Amino acid sequence: MLSMIRRALPLVCAVACSPLEAQETRRDTVPVALDTLAVRVLRVPLPLIRAPYAVSAVSGPELTRARPGLALNETLVAIPGVQVDNRFNYALGERISIRGFGARAQFGVRGVRVLVDGVPATLPDGQTTLNHVDPATLGSAEVIRGPAAALYGNASGGVIRLSTLGPADAPLAAEGRVVAGSDGLLRTQGSVGGAAGPLRYHADASRLAYEGYRTHASAENLLGGGVLAYRRGGDELRVTGRFVRFEALNPGSLSDSLLRVDRTKAFARNVAQRTGEEGRHGQVGATWEHALGAGALEVAAYGLVRSLKNPIPDRVIDLERRVGGIRAALSGRTGSEDASLRWTAGAETELQRDDRRNHANQAGARGALRLDQRERVRSRAAFALATLSLAGRVDVLGAVRHDAFRFSAHDRLVSATNPDDSGSRTLRHWSPTLGVSVSALRGLTVYANYAHAFETPTTTELANRPGGAGGFNPELEPQVTDSYELGSKAQAGPLRVEAAVYDARIRDELIGFQVPEAPDRTFFRNAGRSRRRGAEVSAALTPRPGVTARAAYSYTDARFTEYVVGTGNAAADLAGNRVPGIAPHRWEGTLNVASRRGPFAGLDARRVSSIPVRDDDRAGALRSPAYSLVDVRAGWEALRVGGALVTPSAGITNLFDARYNTSVVVNAFGRRFYEPGPGRALYTGVAVALGVQR
Repeated sequence: MLSMIRRALPLVCAVACSPLEAQETRRDTVPVALDTLAVRVLRVPLPLIRAPYAVSAVSGPELTRARPGLALNETLVAIPGVQVDNRFNYALGERISIRGFGARAQFGVRGVRVLVDGVPATLPDGQTTLNHVDPATLGSAEVIRGPAAALYGNASGGVIRLSTLGPADAPLAAEGRVVAGSDGLLRTQGSVGGAAGPLRYHADASRLAYEGYRTHASAENLLGGGVLAYRRGGDELRVTGRFVRFEALNPGSLSDSLLRVDRTKAFARNVAQRTGEEGRHGQVGATWEHALGAGALEVAAYGLVRSLKNPIPDRVIDLERRVGGIRAALSGRTGSEDASLRWTAGAETELQRDDRRNHANQAGARGALRLDQRERVRSRAAFALATLSLAGRVDVLGAVRHDAFRFSAHDRLVSATNPDDSGSRTLRHWSPTLGVSVSALRGLTVYANYAHAFETPTTTELANRPGGAGGFNPELEPQVTDSYELGSKAQAGPLRVEAAVYDARIRDELIGFQVPEAPDRTFFRNAGRSRRRGAEVSAALTPRPGVTARAAYSYTDARFTEYVVGTGNAAADLAGNRVPGIAPHRWEGTLNVASRRGPFAGLDARRVSSIPVRDDDRAGALRSPAYSLVDVRAGWEALRVGGALVTPSAGITNLFDARYNTSVVVNAFGRRFYEPGPGRALYTGVAVALGVQR
């Protein structure tokens, strides 16, 4: 770590100090107030520039204006260290990784904790499903880039806090939007909201129909949600709810030879077995905040239900899920302007119950029952957090958290030839963190932090046993990480620049693999030790209202340091090999130009290096090729037509029709590593707003 910091420190200082030097040498310019944006993802409000961690925040109309609303890659564009792979496969969802954490996910999100309007989208066992999140309704996103288990617990290799658009200031405002485009895209959405005294409300609904650019890839999602907020005196109550009914087909991954024949085809066995996913998901959350002098009491609770039918090539998985949780925290503040202390202490508990049944897949229909078990995960945690600020120049954030998890499985398929595989596992872990930032000069902050984090296998990963037995895999252990980071942040007027280097050392990293007996199921094993070293540089410029530009570069060197697969003469030492599924280099940029009423335009560009796909490929012969993508969009904001404001728009994704793979399946059987991305696609849309003043 120290040698890496010494090599990267000149880059960090040069990038961070460049806007500062321009600011200091031009003393005759008109002073511009520094941005005091406060982020809440650190659990305490801190100005972004003074946070002693790598934190990114994006907000505003650029997140949704003239975008198709297909996936979260539209929201999280040009955030360093964040890799979002939109598979254009709604049966699997997008893969999200932060500094490589989460790259193992075969479906959904792993290793990254996600909250939506303060309600966890990440379950107690660490898996995250995002079917209920509508990208077109999001108003802001905050990201912790790096382990944050001391703040959020399990599966916190990174944290994403998403917030939907808030209620309009008008008593009543409504908006509708229709988007149609290539590959059978048809999206309709509507929203209504407003404010009446201390009460604010917002509700939205949408329907997404998508035929897909590949065969056997169609999807239909019906989403709805809302928020109700009441604030009076020192009390604020906020209630949110989300619902989705989803149905999608899964075309499967392809080998390199199949890609060369036809990238738009589905894997034949997936079509024959009618693979896909259909289900329903509903959740509700409530948060009450009560002011107590210089402190506050916060109590939050949530509950969700989810039902799922998931045909995969060899099985049909039926899942009924119930999850609930409650969190209580007391916070306070003491001190003076020269030295102030903020603190928070609290506890939380969550309960997850899954009823899982696996049947043989007979052309998409349920065959013989193969697995029938009830799975429970109960978590309990206590945490404490403190932030010390000294003379407005030094900020110290320290936190510690203890988590206890009990995983249990009750086998309900027991016979003379099928033994009872019921059992339980209890996992406990302490997670500390400490970060320090120093405002060295006006507009310049340098920081360093240490974080210790852990990540349990999910119930799905524990239940997938290569031998086909029920219960949980007794050999699969949690993944543990120690991370060190050094960075700097600088701001001069409309320009903000950040740079960071990090070194994360991981024990028992969870790695997916497939076997010939079940070639389309992913099982998991622990690598002995691995290491991720990387650097991130980003810049954001807002020269005038309505004009924003952001650019980011991420470098991730992820390698195994101790990893032996197999035994005896068949053992293979994979130390030194790259961890598959992680792009070593990633460049991203976005430019948005708009006015309150008039023309607007936007451009997104991305360059991703080749991605390793197998953990035993020392020579790097098998990789998903590097690619570049450019998306453009334009329109006219708020044309007044009678009493309505009409906004027409159009866009093109993959402007230059690049041939690329949007994601990879790590260690896939039959060399079916690749999930091809779509070619050039056109979409157009129109939005109509009523009751909104612009």
